[in-house]
Amino acid sequence: MTLYNINMGIGWASSGVEYAQSYRAKLLRMIGTKGIFIFTDLILNENVQHLTKNIGFEDDEVIWMYHYFTDIKLAPTTYTLKDVLESIPFHIEKEEASGKIRRYFYDNNQQFVTCYLSKETADFVDRAEFVSKGCLIRKDYYNYTRYCSEYFTPKNNKAHLYQRRFFNEDGSTAFDEILDEESHLYRFKDHMFLSTRELLTYFINSLQLTEKDIVILDRSSEIGQAVMEGKGRAKIGCVVHAEHYSKNAKDNDYILWNNYYEYEFTHADQVVFSFVRQKPSRKR
Repeated sequence: MTLYNINMGIGWASSGVEYAQSYRAKLLRMIGTKGIFIFTDLILNENVQHLTKNIGFEDDEVIWMYHYFTDIKLAPTTYTLKDVLESIPFHIEKEEASGKIRRYFYDNNQQFVTCYLSKETADFVDRAEFVSKGCLIRKDYYNYTRYCSEYFTPKNNKAHLYQRRFFNEDGSTAFDEILDEESHLYRFKDHMFLSTRELLTYFINSLQLTEKDIVILDRSSEIGQAVMEGKGRAKIGCVVHAEHYSKNAKDNDYILWNNYYEYEFTHADQVVFSFVRQKPSRKR
């Protein structure tokens, strides 16, 4: 049996939901039950491993959906400034430094790259932004290798993001995300998905859940439908993390819940169990 815990995002200033998951992970380790904690949001400004490690997860307990479709592992950033500079086919003419930011100019100052370090005291690069003739053209993201690139083109005097590419360890393409103003298309070698929800459903199906597995929804506002569609015979549970409803918008028949819970409560017939993380708040 595996206990899958599904959430959307995580950050340095995490909410009580992520701390509850971290506590749950400790309990699962204590009783020897395998727990997997899944994050489905696109998180690029920070290495996901730094965020999950900071709150107490072990690397082998975490699945980030966008890594799942590649062979790149969740790992701390070890990609260096030297690695970035060796990928540039020009002589570096000037460099600037400020805190965790390093900027290198080349090609007669027509191009530069800005590198964002994990720490001021080390030369490990989380991401790099490439600018040519005043226009942002690419962002690269690293852990122990480059795992994602974003591509931009000028549009209405702004940098317009039109494509993301996710890589395998050997630099080959795992899949592409094609973007326009209203849609996201995901292109794999043998598959095409026309929305993030379709990708989510495919991801849940790919987990190959069995009747012995349990899926706990910690947040469901954007992922609940995909989880319900892809769960197979696994059992679904949900966590009510707090008194997330509007007291002024309820009557004998209806309650206005926080959208974290709306989907699973609306489809309560598919939820085997739910539990409350904390006791009701005391009146003051």
